[in-house]
Amino acid sequence: MKAVFRFLIAGLATALLAAGCGGGDPNNSASDDLSDAAVPFADPLVDDLTVSPAVTRGSTQSPELPGESVGTAEPTEVPIERTGVDWEDLESLAFEVDGRLIQLEDGRAEIANGSSSPDLYVLQNRVAQGDLNGDGCEDVVAHITESSAGTGTFHLLVLVMDDGQGGKAKQPVFVGDRIVMEEMTVKDGTVSVSFLDRELDEPFTVISLRKMLEIDVSELEPVVTVVESTPLEDLPLPDVDAPDIPITFDPGAVGSTVSGSINFQQRQPYTAHITAGQAFTAALQAPIGVWLDVRLGDEVLTSGAKRFQSVSTSLPATGAWKVTVVSTHAGQVDYRLYVEALPLGVRSASAPTPKQAQATEPILVPAVPNRANSADSGNIGDGPVMYFTFDDGPHPLYTPQVLDVLARYGVRATFFVIGSLAEQYPAIVQRIHAEGHTLANHTWNHENLAGLPQETFDHTISRTQDLLGAMATPCLRPPYGFIDAFTRDWAANHGLEVVLWNVDPADWRKPPAAEIARHIVQNARDGAVVLLHDGGGHRRQTVLGLETALSELSNHGYRYEPLCTR
Repeated sequence: MKAVFRFLIAGLATALLAAGCGGGDPNNSASDDLSDAAVPFADPLVDDLTVSPAVTRGSTQSPELPGESVGTAEPTEVPIERTGVDWEDLESLAFEVDGRLIQLEDGRAEIANGSSSPDLYVLQNRVAQGDLNGDGCEDVVAHITESSAGTGTFHLLVLVMDDGQGGKAKQPVFVGDRIVMEEMTVKDGTVSVSFLDRELDEPFTVISLRKMLEIDVSELEPVVTVVESTPLEDLPLPDVDAPDIPITFDPGAVGSTVSGSINFQQRQPYTAHITAGQAFTAALQAPIGVWLDVRLGDEVLTSGAKRFQSVSTSLPATGAWKVTVVSTHAGQVDYRLYVEALPLGVRSASAPTPKQAQATEPILVPAVPNRANSADSGNIGDGPVMYFTFDDGPHPLYTPQVLDVLARYGVRATFFVIGSLAEQYPAIVQRIHAEGHTLANHTWNHENLAGLPQETFDHTISRTQDLLGAMATPCLRPPYGFIDAFTRDWAANHGLEVVLWNVDPADWRKPPAAEIARHIVQNARDGAVVLLHDGGGHRRQTVLGLETALSELSNHGYRYEPLCTR
């Protein structure tokens, strides 16, 4: 594949990203010079690639010197000044993230972070060109994704200034996590970006907003402003419904199950002929972000905007009811839909319990644990209590640092561990337990539990629980906070309660330590459940932010107990 890509680039040298200083339209942000076949890392969401004429590296020329006749002296080779930033420059770009140097090779870089999976940086086939600093040169905005195990996929924009040496990268600008990029443009020194995102309190599977950012690069540090945020429900869907699929019932059966696959912003309608007064149930097994829409003409039982995954009621009218699966999930997912219609006069005794899987669910937490059941009753007393929790460990470097900080401030916490990492670092697990903290289940390999088949769910949960043995507490924190209509019931089968959080400093985005600390302190209150990460990537800022927050809270009378106890 790489050879084919190099051949395409060589064959289209006149379409590479190197207009050169003062060449071309400095505000140009899109070009049709490259066909879709020539675009590397093909992305169906990318319509075009901003390109400019090529530059040949190491070019030389033999100028005619003043006062000399051509051929009277041996020509002197003088290098032509290098201008423009081409695709090869971007593939070997160097930039810094959190003080670490990221050096791309062939558009990729793997950076070890001490866990079993490195951070992966990938140059995407989406760029914009224009003069960013008013020097008349064509600068470039590159789109790079950072994938960190146990966290997400972070979208970064790297501003590459034309310095005549292949480009100099500025500090990357964070756009979002698990978003859908649409368009980038450069005009009058400002970068405009449109993308699909979600509300702050919605899970990462959900796409509910179209946002537009403007990035002003005239200052030393880029200034990012959200200039537009529009709910997707206010925008027309790009695709019409797929053809209706009839739901049929086997002889003597009252219910039917269908399966399918659906992508972002798609709608798959099903029809079932049902009589008024029949007890009706529709239950969807799918990740959060995939919803039901049930209606007959103007009669609407639930709309996709209400974000229900099940509905159960007596139907008000007779006809071909349309049961539509609607996706605002960020990617393609599988689903199972169960539809039941009981005979008139019969009430359902075994139909699935109706549940509303709201997008706000991942930030909810169960009731504050009974303090009388705390593992160390010596700490029980009056006053506000906070619960610090740590996900995605153990990590050989950062978990011990977190434990050191907690010990200095007398804090006991709960660590939601990845089973495969706990197996790899048993000494750290033993230290967590020995120092009075508690351990809880975060799956074996950080699987997304939403939409997972029950057999796979049972395997990842039981394997982790068995590994922890007597140290395990009856708590499960689903990775990413993703759950579906079945997660809590299946967890209960293992004797586990799903526990989430209500304070998220978003340390997984790797913000500065001061920002992490500020969020914790500003949201400190009785019953606060703080989500932090001791694994899944570079966590130095988390360690520093934790220390700062605990120092600032030390005179506020808080006690710190484990969220989960045996």
